Amino acid sequence: MLLGFALLFIGYSANYAVVPAYFSQVFPAHVRFTGMSIGFTVGLIAGNAVAPAIATYLHDATGGWVGIAAYMATMSVLSLVAGVFLREPKGTAPTATKDGAPPAGADDAHMKESV
Repeated sequence: MLLGFALLFIGYSANYAVVPAYFSQVFPAHVRFTGMSIGFTVGLIAGNAVAPAIATYLHDATGGWVGIAAYMATMSVLSLVAGVFLREPKGTAPTATKDGAPPAGADDAHMKESV
């Protein structure tokens, strides 16, 4: 059971580790906290509030757990597709430093796009 929880929380932690960094770039500083909290909370409520009702309906309709597993797999794929379409907001890409050197971690292809 410990191994199961460890494997579960590796993905969980990887997901929630990038949320603050991404959302801090999406909103300007004067509305950042409000934008992050409203966006994150509404997303969680919209995604999680109806899940037990849907799971109950699917269990009753199909007579087993297979419908619930299909629902969870479908939502996982939908989340993956949404994550693929996330883009870095304009104006947040690293640019060259004053001496013309690229910032640490920036590759040449990324620098050509941001200049």
